[in-house]
Amino acid sequence: MQSTPPTAAQKLDDEEKIANAKPYTQVPGPKGYPIIGTLWTLLKNNGFYQKRPHLLFAEYKKTYGPIFKDKIGNMELVFISTPEDVATMFSAEGKYPSKGPVNPWVIYREQRKKPKGVLIGEGEDWRRSRSVMDKKLLKLKDVSAYSERINQVITDLIAHIRQKRITDNRNGELANLKDALCKWAFETNNTILFNKRLGAFNDPPTPIAKRFYETVCQMLEVTGQFMLLPPYYKYIKTKGWKAYCSYWDTLFEIGGKLIEEERNRLSSTEINLLNNRQNKQRTEDLEFLPYVLSRGELNDEEIASNMIELMMAGVDTTATTILWTLFILGKNPDIQDKLYHEVSSVLKDGELPDSQTLQKMPYLRGVIKESQRLYPVVHATARILDQDVVLSGYHIPAKTRVLALMHLISRDESIFEEATKIKPERWIRSSASSQHQRLPFSIISFGLGPRMCIGRRIAELQMELTIARLISEFHVDCRNENEIGATFSLVASPDQDLQIAFQPRN
Repeated sequence: MQSTPPTAAQKLDDEEKIANAKPYTQVPGPKGYPIIGTLWTLLKNNGFYQKRPHLLFAEYKKTYGPIFKDKIGNMELVFISTPEDVATMFSAEGKYPSKGPVNPWVIYREQRKKPKGVLIGEGEDWRRSRSVMDKKLLKLKDVSAYSERINQVITDLIAHIRQKRITDNRNGELANLKDALCKWAFETNNTILFNKRLGAFNDPPTPIAKRFYETVCQMLEVTGQFMLLPPYYKYIKTKGWKAYCSYWDTLFEIGGKLIEEERNRLSSTEINLLNNRQNKQRTEDLEFLPYVLSRGELNDEEIASNMIELMMAGVDTTATTILWTLFILGKNPDIQDKLYHEVSSVLKDGELPDSQTLQKMPYLRGVIKESQRLYPVVHATARILDQDVVLSGYHIPAKTRVLALMHLISRDESIFEEATKIKPERWIRSSASSQHQRLPFSIISFGLGPRMCIGRRIAELQMELTIARLISEFHVDCRNENEIGATFSLVASPDQDLQIAFQPRN
């Protein structure tokens, strides 16, 4: 979604709206303490609301309405919860959209003097990285070509599940399903980004896969712990901060090694990167990493920064979305039966799904979309406004950091009919109960605009292929008896271990 420049009439209309709006100082919100604001509200009771911010924001919405502001430490934030305000927020994101800094990632880069990539970069530096990366990650033709290698990793995941059913000896349950799914996402991302299978599912895993994967998991876990704390580590280098930096050092070391290996491989196969750079068609036909190398616009450390960010962004997010989707299927046998019928009616015996056959599975996409709606792995989408706007009747000035609370929007009965009910049909255009066309800005799992998730198409292909394959191979049952909620670290995961059992269909 690239916004077009406003006309003179639109500018006058916007100025009139701002002139008639209530001032920013009147935006309601909780009263905090000096210096720390409402940080104590998040941290008290063993960080109850720090782990469950969506519950706190739901209470704030009841108290203050669809818009409120809050000061957490030195950050003043405005929270919105209507699709109309979300649309306005994105319309004011500017040429170089900014979500605000991911402090632990940014401060590490600054201290180590390393470049920022497409996730945390800003301004022209971000645009330069994005322009190199997105052409091979967002074009349907290129993404469709990844079906075969994604299926190869899924085959390994299925074999892993079958083996773990036996070794875990829990009547079909896996002792650590989240770990298996993170390995699946990690291995898939690397086979696309670095053009190489690392061997996370090998028995035992290859040394590089083991070290790379474990470091990614450690880094993601500790990032979640640092995220809502004031960035004291910018000035005070604690033992914990030093350990965190060592994880990043390892990631850059391994990423740099993989890039060097690919460059050497290309040299040994007599693929001339300079000649490819001069031949646009030949460049377009390359795999992702050779393509990025052939462009010659980023140095190896910049490439490593981008590759690591892209790889990590797709581990916890896609793995957790699959986990929530399996939870939905395991708790709703009627939905699972419909999905199995759709998948088995499209695929012939022994046929693996690909990007083409997936187009014939709208119910599959609806199931995943409902998972993303009811259990979004990211509770809020942020932008720093590039211009003054009016949100819910209030004048919000430029440079304000606004967060769209998608978890609240997705469960709002005034927006979604039977909002808490799982209805995959609501996303099928041909369905009588479809709300697809009537719900703009009500679910934005991958963001919008120039800063939309660069891995969106690959993530969608990954998840659709994986759920189609798993539901073809297994009947899924969720045996948890207590209500499942969400707990937030870097992403929103189930607040207890899911007892997911896999029973082979044949």
